[in-house]
Amino acid sequence: MLLSENQRKDYEKNGFLFLGDYFSHQEISHLERELERLPKDAPGTILENDNKTVRALHGCHEYSQVLKSLVQHHRLVQPAQQILNEWVYLYQFKVNMKAAFRGDVWPWHQDYTFWYKEDGLPRPEVLNVSIFLDEVNQFNSPLYLIPGSHKYGLIDVEASESNGHGEAADWQANFSANLKYCLSHNNVEKMAKNRGIVAPVGAKGSVLFFHGNIAHASVPNISPYNRRQIIITYSSVQNIPIPKKQRRPEFLVCRDYTPLQPEKDDRYTTI
Repeated sequence: MLLSENQRKDYEKNGFLFLGDYFSHQEISHLERELERLPKDAPGTILENDNKTVRALHGCHEYSQVLKSLVQHHRLVQPAQQILNEWVYLYQFKVNMKAAFRGDVWPWHQDYTFWYKEDGLPRPEVLNVSIFLDEVNQFNSPLYLIPGSHKYGLIDVEASESNGHGEAADWQANFSANLKYCLSHNNVEKMAKNRGIVAPVGAKGSVLFFHGNIAHASVPNISPYNRRQIIITYSSVQNIPIPKKQRRPEFLVCRDYTPLQPEKDDRYTTI
């Protein structure tokens, strides 16, 4: 699947591209069943502040052939290659759960801040692909985006001292509700004043492509509806991390920089 020229221009202008009904309900149902089979106590599991509700699963493609195949799906890899104008490798794989009634806030931030400061990723030549496993609506905490905010580049922020994690578990502070690197209220206010805020919503199977530098956030999910999303992050093969300190776990930062080959074999959707 290739993006049209207008779609590519929209992405370059806004820093994101939303495509509704990108995967069929049958395909998403198969992914949902696979998600139910995943262990909830794997090393890359993050819990909400209640220490019970799963907030996110990281690196679960490593123990799921279904999800490993999804990473190379031609409907994901080919647009990633177009947007980044280069061969790509898998940088990160996660499932954000955003559970009904219990899914907590994701404060305003830029993803690339973490990858630059924590992993030494040289350039923001990265693309997030979010696959909706549930319908996303106005009630279940859709992702807020500031269109065009990626054009501000990396906004330098200091690490928060109130994230509640010590150095031994420092990587966890990158994913808690008390996020380690948050954009200031002043930065968000200025960007939103100039560019507004949008919240893409749509049916399960929809896909959101968004830039690593776009400012985004989400509020707590107090609705009775889950909002689960698979997020696959691709990076240009010319953009390899140069670690500044001790490396984060491999379930957070993939170390296989082999260019991904788009696969048209849809075995992972077999019922």
